Amino acid sequence: MCGICGCVFFNSSVTSLELLRQLQQNMARMEYRGYDSCGAAIQCQYRDGDPGIELFKAVGSPSERFWPVVEAGIDQINPGLIQPIQLGMGHTRWATHGEAGVPNCHPHVSSDKREFVVVHNGQITNFAQIRNYLKAQRNWDFYSETDTEVIPKLALYFYEQTPNATFPDVVEQVCQVLDGAYALIFMSSLFPNEVVATKCGSPLIIGVKSDSRLHLSDCRTSLKRTESAAYANAVREEVNGSDGAAEAGYQLDEPNHMIYKPSDSKSKPNVQYYFSSDRPALGGITSYCLDLHDFDIAHARGNGELEISYKYPGSIADRHLKYQEFDQISEEENTFSCKTEQEIHQQRSTIESAVRGRVDFDNHTVKLGGIQAYLHEIRRSNRIYMIGMGTSIHAALATQHVLTSLTNKSVSVVQATQFIDMGEPIAKTDLCIFISQSGETADTKAALDYCNRAGALTLGITNVVGSSICQNTTCGIHVNAGVEVGVASTKAYTSQYICLVLLGIAIAQDFFSMKGQIREIIDGLRELPMKAEEVLNNKQQLKALVELIQECQNVVKECMMFNTDRSNSLYILGRGYQYAVAREAALKIKEIAYMHAEGLCSSELKHGPLAMVQENFPVILFAVNDQFKTHAFNAMNQLVSRGCVPYLIITEGDEVELENNFKNKAEVPFHFVLPKSTPCLQGILAVIPMQLLSLYLAQARGCNVDQPRNLAKSVTV
Repeated sequence: MCGICGCVFFNSSVTSLELLRQLQQNMARMEYRGYDSCGAAIQCQYRDGDPGIELFKAVGSPSERFWPVVEAGIDQINPGLIQPIQLGMGHTRWATHGEAGVPNCHPHVSSDKREFVVVHNGQITNFAQIRNYLKAQRNWDFYSETDTEVIPKLALYFYEQTPNATFPDVVEQVCQVLDGAYALIFMSSLFPNEVVATKCGSPLIIGVKSDSRLHLSDCRTSLKRTESAAYANAVREEVNGSDGAAEAGYQLDEPNHMIYKPSDSKSKPNVQYYFSSDRPALGGITSYCLDLHDFDIAHARGNGELEISYKYPGSIADRHLKYQEFDQISEEENTFSCKTEQEIHQQRSTIESAVRGRVDFDNHTVKLGGIQAYLHEIRRSNRIYMIGMGTSIHAALATQHVLTSLTNKSVSVVQATQFIDMGEPIAKTDLCIFISQSGETADTKAALDYCNRAGALTLGITNVVGSSICQNTTCGIHVNAGVEVGVASTKAYTSQYICLVLLGIAIAQDFFSMKGQIREIIDGLRELPMKAEEVLNNKQQLKALVELIQECQNVVKECMMFNTDRSNSLYILGRGYQYAVAREAALKIKEIAYMHAEGLCSSELKHGPLAMVQENFPVILFAVNDQFKTHAFNAMNQLVSRGCVPYLIITEGDEVELENNFKNKAEVPFHFVLPKSTPCLQGILAVIPMQLLSLYLAQARGCNVDQPRNLAKSVTV
């Protein structure tokens, strides 16, 4: 859950200050992936003629803490540098190994001489064994607590042992030893004007900007590396012991090569390469990029060439430069207090984007281009699994019933980690749906690998084109929510929700018995953006609810029988379609307001949770106009009879029924009215006020809404 970037400028006049500013901009666009510390490196030449690498590290986010030295000017960096500077890389960190301190900041180096310098996104699972091996072999000191530091030191070790190896050879040997997930960018004072990048399980893309056309050549032959391969394999076995061979993922066999060359080599055309772990970092820089696949090694050389060695998966066609307009982070800070608030208010437009071009409202049909070729196979599947983590699993839970109803199939919702842990038997006739905002969620990708090995039909629902889940699923649906910066997912959730409903319709629309239900849902989708806007326009009521909840918590705190500084507890109850909303609302409140909240099925109360309820205990209860409304009012009676204070979410037209059930308005001091929609879409309208409530609770408690503590956006480890 970090962001890495690199910049390579060939035949360009770029100062160190300009390069650092470019890196800062790229890192700032990715800081939602990690923001507790950051760092950068630039390769340079000093006035005495020696090549070197300058490092910059600081605790804090790249947009706030790290760059006073950059803004101060070139003299504050190092007056001994010779311009121009060509190479640089940066890293914005979310701490996993070691605290957010300067010694743990990336880039990490092989030694004080900085022979090899690395930035890393991912997690090396055998770093402790590698560290012990290097200490035994060289007695090297380690200055950080990170798993990353072993990587440049291992590169130096292989360089010393195989002195004739090229820069990509060294990196390839390093990868042979590493276990885990990684995206890596290497620079080296031993190989000036060269950058090498590789990945396994973590995202990495390369943006290209050139004054002249790049010519692609496919080199089918490669240098023999039997000696270095054997040595790297021997090191791996020593590092991992008896488990080394069993866990090996990277095999150092002979790769194919492809080379991008400037077509006008005589005039030394201006060529720029941008490495990034996320597409938003390339927005506004270039629209041409290529996606690296696992175990690809990209080598940018001083002559402007970019060589990529590849083994699997895919072929040369999968690594062609593609034109793509990158979603850019919208800048509307003057209108909204934070990115999360902005993204909540974008949901009218993202709902429209999720259905645009897919739904024919006049003929009540759906066409999803990403799955059209596989629709017959999807309809023939015996079982459906929906797999994800966090908010994505709540989108699956919210749509489980409508998919079951439309497809008449067994539909299971399983957390990705539990899916693997329980060893669910998967057949080739199963449809496995993988839901991930980033398309890079590590646990979900592991479950995808499990299903691919079983030969199941796999379908990805993601918000990032070209992500790992997009690349490795049979077919997929893009949710079209645009870049989501806030760590707590809001607009991506509602778009995932809609895409899953559309999937159910696409499967069922040839069944005559489903025509009436499909017509009702599509009519509801037509009105949904307008009704979402109506909910957003009533947001002031939710600010009043924040005050009521805090007042209740203060009263509860005073009469608690155990020691506590503050009561943070809140129940959110729903049933049917609203159970998933209750779960998602509780997650949002925990994520950004740091308040203990539980999303419960209202029928669970008497099976344990009611023991927590006492005088003035705050509970939010969904009592929308569906088949479970009577049960919701019964649950509310149980709460009120015990002195609890319920806050109700109801649908328009139910105000009279609420008054008839409770003559004393003090018993139910707050209710929020939702526009009425078809039952399977009501959850979208119900979750929006809960997103706003979590936002206002977080602001009232002084929390950082966009960057909550201990969390980052893309869970790649």
